[in-house]
Amino acid sequence: MQVIFCYMRKLLTILVALYAIISASAQPKLAVNIIVGGMSASDIDRYAENLSNDGFLRLKFGGTTFTECYTDFIPTSPEVAIATVATGSLPSMHGISSNRWFDRTSGNTPVSLCLNSKGRYTTEHFTTPTLAQTLQSADSGAVIATIAHNYSSAMTLAGKGGECYWIDTLGNWTTAQSYLQQLPEWVGKLNENGINRTHVTGNWFGKLAKSKYLNKDATDIKIYDIYGKALSLFSKKPSAEWVAELKSTPAGNKALFDFAKKTLEQMMADKKNNSCRMLNICLDVPRAVAEKYGPNSTEYEDMLYYLDADLAEFLQYIDTLYPNGKNYLITLTSDSGMGNKYIEDNPNLDLFNPRQTAAILNAFLSAQYGQGSWVLECSNGAIYLNRDLIYAKRLSVAQIQNEAATFALQFRGVANAATATTLQGGAMSSNTSRLMQNSFHPRRSGDILYCLQPDFYELDEGKVAKSGSPYNYNRHIPLIFYGNGIATNEIDRTISSTAIAVTTAYLLGISRPDCADGELIYELKKR
Repeated sequence: MQVIFCYMRKLLTILVALYAIISASAQPKLAVNIIVGGMSASDIDRYAENLSNDGFLRLKFGGTTFTECYTDFIPTSPEVAIATVATGSLPSMHGISSNRWFDRTSGNTPVSLCLNSKGRYTTEHFTTPTLAQTLQSADSGAVIATIAHNYSSAMTLAGKGGECYWIDTLGNWTTAQSYLQQLPEWVGKLNENGINRTHVTGNWFGKLAKSKYLNKDATDIKIYDIYGKALSLFSKKPSAEWVAELKSTPAGNKALFDFAKKTLEQMMADKKNNSCRMLNICLDVPRAVAEKYGPNSTEYEDMLYYLDADLAEFLQYIDTLYPNGKNYLITLTSDSGMGNKYIEDNPNLDLFNPRQTAAILNAFLSAQYGQGSWVLECSNGAIYLNRDLIYAKRLSVAQIQNEAATFALQFRGVANAATATTLQGGAMSSNTSRLMQNSFHPRRSGDILYCLQPDFYELDEGKVAKSGSPYNYNRHIPLIFYGNGIATNEIDRTISSTAIAVTTAYLLGISRPDCADGELIYELKKR
């Protein structure tokens, strides 16, 4: 009997140890979070027939896809949306409702999100912890890096957590002292070798035969009738503005994923460190292509096909890091979708000129209350009034806000306008007002928030399409979870983008970011 008891005790000890090993291995050792800038929720399905099975479709059919994921705020501009994905909180909490605002405590001074008053990179304006910071706090051994084409995307996604890299105006990979005192040697060598310039050809040839494309609106791309002919015509033709080309053609996506592989290689170098690695990737090129050519252009479509191939190659590289199973987690989403391309002779599309609006509104207030600079700025869905002038004239801020908002509603294209006083006062009933309130931050937001009617765009030189509206073509984004313990599934219920950081944190076995108010997606809860 005693022998049996000892045997059972040993068996129990073994089972407990085995359970501990299994539980420990249940947490992913690598998390890769990918944001495809400007990608609409429908893009993968729309172009599926020309996509490979190894890129977007591998994630879609091998993971859990959420078909009804939306941003829950306006404006849906890049930095605002990226900050929401990174923190799991709304702009009213994380404080990024634009990439520029006015500091009321220092005399209406304009503030840039990632730059200080001297024009140098800074993280001082990030007040809410990101997922990267949360992992760093939970595990001191965690290795974290964030990369993007643009500094604002990279820094907003990283917050104050881990290493952070982006492409500078010279085409080199760079960082800021907020993250590293000096650029690592391996990055410096890549720059010395001109790694990014090698991707630029000076020509953009279509990946497919002409008959394969769904979109027919082409501007700069060269497409041929026979598939494969274009590939033989690639030439390393130098471009006078190769950095701009890098950030607005498929070459930029290739460059970013190549750098991502180099980054992962460095992150995996310490074999003894068994902590989690996290790589955040923001692809700004898709948004740049959509803004330049329109989301229904052949250029945007072709860019997605090249991106699909680059993604497939990157996923294969991750497989080489974990050949014995999917001990990794991948999330794929977007910051926001894009509206229709603006065409001058299309009566259903129009432009809203914020500078002209500011000038006319200033003239109106000057006629009412005397000459002065009453309007500091009108842009990105916000109007900032000169409160110093209002106080100097001993006027009511709420009254001036109300008159300015009422006047703004008279402008062609304005669908709704709400004052800061109203947004602070209580819950909004209409949908657009609710979305405004979700973006309103008392210290940073404008005196009046406004949104435009469908298919109206704020004038922005060089851009034929933008995001920023409260409508589904901007708010509806893709969301896929793939990898460790993730079943193949498609979920149709409505999900907010605030759920992404919360659910990713849960799957990594760490607490949600401190200010995150998003839901935990229960379909991904471990059984």
